[in-house]
Amino acid sequence: MKSTNRNYCKGQVIVIFALSLVVLVGMVGLAIDSGRAYGVKAKLSAAVDAAAIAAARGLTVGATDNDRILNAKAAAQKFFNGNFPSNYLGVTSTTLNIPDPVHNSNGYWDVKVSATANMPTTFIRVLNWNQVNVDASGEAIRRDLDMVLVLDNSISLTTPTNVFPAVRSAAKNFIDKFIPSTDRIGLVSFGYGAVVNVHICPTPAMPSCPGTDPNRGFNKADITTAINNMTAIGSTASAEGMRQALNEINAIPSAKRSGLRVIVFFSDGAPNTIPATFTRTSGSPNPITGDLFSEIGSGAAPQSVFSYDNIKNQLTSSASIATLPIDSGTLTITDIGATSPFTPLAIPLYDSTLTGQRSLGASPYTNTRCNVNKAARNMLEKVANTARSWKENGTDQPIAIYSLGLGDQLNSLEVTFCGYGTSEYGANIMKRVANTADSDYHFAAPQPTGLYCFAADSTALDSCFSAIASDILRLAK
Repeated sequence: MKSTNRNYCKGQVIVIFALSLVVLVGMVGLAIDSGRAYGVKAKLSAAVDAAAIAAARGLTVGATDNDRILNAKAAAQKFFNGNFPSNYLGVTSTTLNIPDPVHNSNGYWDVKVSATANMPTTFIRVLNWNQVNVDASGEAIRRDLDMVLVLDNSISLTTPTNVFPAVRSAAKNFIDKFIPSTDRIGLVSFGYGAVVNVHICPTPAMPSCPGTDPNRGFNKADITTAINNMTAIGSTASAEGMRQALNEINAIPSAKRSGLRVIVFFSDGAPNTIPATFTRTSGSPNPITGDLFSEIGSGAAPQSVFSYDNIKNQLTSSASIATLPIDSGTLTITDIGATSPFTPLAIPLYDSTLTGQRSLGASPYTNTRCNVNKAARNMLEKVANTARSWKENGTDQPIAIYSLGLGDQLNSLEVTFCGYGTSEYGANIMKRVANTADSDYHFAAPQPTGLYCFAADSTALDSCFSAIASDILRLAK
């Protein structure tokens, strides 16, 4: 009988076990280190994305493009460091690559960020695998912006407390968040009427532009000076302010417009003034073109007409207007970028086809305080709707509207002579203007959905302006 060498067999088992142990340790190590590498990859990707977004926002800081690029890269580095801690999951070193952001001729800034992290392995070193290199990249696209800021200058901003200095300060801080060399910003203010304080570039009123591209940019110093020189006076000619803002942003020829077009509208109250050409029963000139103010003595027909293109100039306090026109007449919405010839759009005092419009009493419309007040609200909402649904030569070119309200007056009924309900609070009108998601009359795409921010008092203005700027910049990515 053949005998078996048991010691020899035991030796084979030990060798097989030893080899299996190496493989087993390698497999366990691979699972553990792969998990660590996955965690590093996720954290690195998040840090790189944050850095790219920070760089895009950092482009707003600096006097020149070179300064802005340096600030963008510094912001990227800062956010990367804040989002990817040193020695994260044992990482020994990281390399961050931030090329200079590039302004594309098609109208956007392209910001790219990439990083590599070196992670020493643990158990899989038994397989002679000592280090894992983890890569991540991120990109932010920031579209160029065309924007008009519309500021309420009404006298209510000075009583009972003068909050207008805080309004000016917050507006200037808001302007600082945009890129002077490639964004375009215009400024409109309104009181009894409205005025274009700073034209947007390139309009006929501004033949040369401050940006490196001769058709782009805005002069921050000019806008700052204009805001500093504003005074609070007059009524709330919201419709005229919005009309002039729409005409201003549409004055940019179609071929030169930015992909992102925005109006930011600030007010502390509901509209109460209508811009139109009115026929008089007596007096000169006849007809008279201007802004008719609804807030006068009880029981009387509105008589005070102010210049439509001046925040304080009164034309007459005895207008002798018996009936109101059906639309704004010579005060129209135009567009120099449209294919010629084009027909200016008159603004109706009441548009039965637009959801939420208030019907006016009598036919023709009687000149009563209530009719004028309703028409003021109708016309603001009509111009805003026209901006949001703008189409030119068969192409949608919508303008997003953001609204910012200040003070408790917006959450109350400001007038008592129309029998308004709570749906006529100024805050509700501001939501309709911006077409917010929670507006009672929300319009679906292609009309853009905007944002309404309410500042309970002047201390909240900066936060509201910042929230609007963040949403605009989010849209620009």
